[in-house]
Amino acid sequence: MATLAIAVVVSQFHTSYIERELAVQTQTEHYVKAMEAHVLYSIQSVDLSLIGFANAIKVLPAKQSHSPETLSDLLSSRGSSFDSDYWITFLDAKGYAIASSTGANIAGTSYADRDYFKIHLDNSHKGKLFIGEPSIGKVSKKKLFFLSRRVESAKGEFLGVVVAPLNVDRYVKVFENSLFNSDISITLVHGAGKIIARAPHFEQAFGRDIAVSALFDNVHRANSGTYKTLSRIDNVVRIFSYRVIQGLPLIMVVGSNDTESARLLLRNYQVAGGGLTILLLLMMGAGHFSLRTYTKQEERELRYRTLYTASREMEQQLLANEEVRKKNEESLKLTALLFQNSGEGMMVTDAEGNILTVNPAFSLLSGYIEKELIGHRAYELTSGRNDKDFFDRMFECVTNTGYWKGELWQRNRDGEEYLVSMLVNTVYDEQGNPFRYVALLSDITKKKASEELIWRQANFDALTGLPNRRMFHEHLRQEMKKTDRSHLPMALVFVDLDYFKEINDTLGHDKGDLLLKEVATRLSSSVRSTDTVARLGGDEFTVILSELRNAGDVVRTAQEILKKMSTPFQLGDAVDKQVAHISSSIGITLYPEDGKDAETLIKNADQAMYVAKQQGRNRFNYFAPFMQEATRVRMNLVTELREAMLRDQLRIMYQPIIDLSNGAIVKAEALVRWQHPTRGLLNPAEFIGVAESSGMIFGIGDWVFRQAAREVQKLQALSSPTFQISVNKSAWQFRDDGSNYQEWLNFLQELQLSPNSIVIEVTESLLLETANNNSDRVLAFQHAHMQLSLDDFGSGHCSVAFLKRFSIDYIKIDPAFVHQGTDGMLICEAIIAMAHKLGIKVIAEGIETQQQLTALTAAGCDLGQGYLFSRPISAEELEKQLQKQCSPVNKVLDIHRTTCD
Repeated sequence: MATLAIAVVVSQFHTSYIERELAVQTQTEHYVKAMEAHVLYSIQSVDLSLIGFANAIKVLPAKQSHSPETLSDLLSSRGSSFDSDYWITFLDAKGYAIASSTGANIAGTSYADRDYFKIHLDNSHKGKLFIGEPSIGKVSKKKLFFLSRRVESAKGEFLGVVVAPLNVDRYVKVFENSLFNSDISITLVHGAGKIIARAPHFEQAFGRDIAVSALFDNVHRANSGTYKTLSRIDNVVRIFSYRVIQGLPLIMVVGSNDTESARLLLRNYQVAGGGLTILLLLMMGAGHFSLRTYTKQEERELRYRTLYTASREMEQQLLANEEVRKKNEESLKLTALLFQNSGEGMMVTDAEGNILTVNPAFSLLSGYIEKELIGHRAYELTSGRNDKDFFDRMFECVTNTGYWKGELWQRNRDGEEYLVSMLVNTVYDEQGNPFRYVALLSDITKKKASEELIWRQANFDALTGLPNRRMFHEHLRQEMKKTDRSHLPMALVFVDLDYFKEINDTLGHDKGDLLLKEVATRLSSSVRSTDTVARLGGDEFTVILSELRNAGDVVRTAQEILKKMSTPFQLGDAVDKQVAHISSSIGITLYPEDGKDAETLIKNADQAMYVAKQQGRNRFNYFAPFMQEATRVRMNLVTELREAMLRDQLRIMYQPIIDLSNGAIVKAEALVRWQHPTRGLLNPAEFIGVAESSGMIFGIGDWVFRQAAREVQKLQALSSPTFQISVNKSAWQFRDDGSNYQEWLNFLQELQLSPNSIVIEVTESLLLETANNNSDRVLAFQHAHMQLSLDDFGSGHCSVAFLKRFSIDYIKIDPAFVHQGTDGMLICEAIIAMAHKLGIKVIAEGIETQQQLTALTAAGCDLGQGYLFSRPISAEELEKQLQKQCSPVNKVLDIHRTTCD
């Protein structure tokens, strides 16, 4: 007993030690994932800056792309976007430094010997990020490692390399702050073997080559894992977890030693040894007494068991005969009751198939009473739907197994067919020969029809009759398997209808449903009978083109679909006929070239369709790998923008609008900016598109309006009650009732501001789209006494009729006309004359020179806006300018007047 106790305790202690080691291993695995995420995010942030600068240099004119001054200005203009952790340097095609975002004088320093420059001389690394080994900076003398990208001109000419040196200290600080005890070590290792950063003992470890070590032995076997070894840096045995950062030559390693585990195990052994010694002495003293007591108790229990067994056997023998008799009688009664009262039809035949008896349920099912059926063959009740082969298989099964179960069509006395579920069992005589056949039947006609309906509803679209999303996925997997067998490629075509929402909004949902049915018919007629057309939902359809023998078949099919979708649709009957004009955007992906699973193919086709829609709609586009990267960058930007709204990173800038008759600032345009934590101040063009497609534009637009309203309250107090701020409104805010003008009016009322304190700026394209959709959403602003300004006038196709229909208060001339010289100015004069005839005031945008100002003033332009007067400024700067405006001397116009509103 003592030996067993000792063995159990020792086993428990050893298990505890193993569990602690596993806990340490799990801890390091979680730790290394967290550190990997931090490093990966920082690398991606820096790489976005490299891509931005590379693209900016790429689009420069040929002379400027070789100009040190231009490149220096380009880099230094973005210098404030970076912190001390990294900077951007441009090296020319020979490896000489041209400029740096830090403004340091490094021009002429040669970096041609660096690995991050040599790698880009080879076209094979074109378009890829390179991460160089750690080293000491030539100029900064800091411990660095380098990220670089190749820079080319628009024609593909090699211009040089843009490189970002990263200060290793940033990672060391993060690693040191993450050490919750001295047993932990965190190391970032370059794929070539050198240590980039480590905590602790960073100075000793930096740049040390560990290519020949247990770490790389494990890396060669798997990209992540755990091992135990002696650290070369501080000679401590640790359990290490590592992960190769996906797509990068970097390895994240976290180690934790197990000294505490060994110490605890030794202490537990010592305590347990003493305890077990005492336990052994106690057990020996009590064992003798317990053994004697247990022996007497066991003898007494054995006698009781013998007496109880004898009494139970006697009782059972007395009752056995009576119980058998009662059971037989009860069984006969139950059998008769079951036969007569069963809800299922029952039929008994002899060995030849002649009917001997049927129960009432069978008579109710078939319409025949028992007397009419006795002596007839059972097969006479069948309907004839089942052929001879069916009955041959049925009789063969009954003969071989004595049992058959299945579905059978029968005909009742009235001649109506019905489907039954039948179970046939064989009763054998004493010699083992078939004696009777007993059949149980139940009517499943309605159940079968219901199941068929449920199956169809679950797998087919109720409106169009096409396979739905569930059935589409099933067909797609089947076609992929067929492709694997036949080695003939398959294409997945994603079709999205253009302008379908407008049809629903203008003609009604009933006409929209008719359109979808006709679309389904046209799509089905555009493909082969072996292809699959499905509706995923809404206005999204898919086509599976299977076993393609000619690549041109895909193009022909796509062109046929585009043609049929752009042909006008006649909706309704002769009394209520409507014509609908739509088109389609198509994305195409191929299996197995573009993806190995259904989810990837669907995502690829959707991305290709999205690009087709962005390129102008009514076209098709094949999937390309760059679309995945674009989607990833866009998703990251969406996440960052959500955080920006929560962390108050959005800013409002104001660009003054000048009254050209006296030079006074009478209005301002509110312009939203994003103070990105790593990329600096971003213009709307860099994030508004993402805000619109993700739905965040509603929150941003509401926030901008409220900020502008608060600011105009201050500015009216400083200058004049007529001072206005214009706010841009996105087309997306006019969709799905995004025009929350009533809430805005309530907010203006809270501030005791007149509604015309805010001018709503819209674009020509929005006006055209709104005219085709629901003009009430635009007119509602005017009904609320807000003024409308039409932005970028002249760049679209807006007619004079629209200007009158929507009672536009201001039009802003597109800056392109202001900058076009004489021809552009003639267009400006015509626009001004037309607007004044309609009672509309004109604002000229983009005024940058005195010559432009003079010409516009002479043409009678009312208001002006541009860098000649002021760049976008903060609210504080605008307030200061208005405070000085009580007695201004307009230096731009050289008109000496005194104004005080």
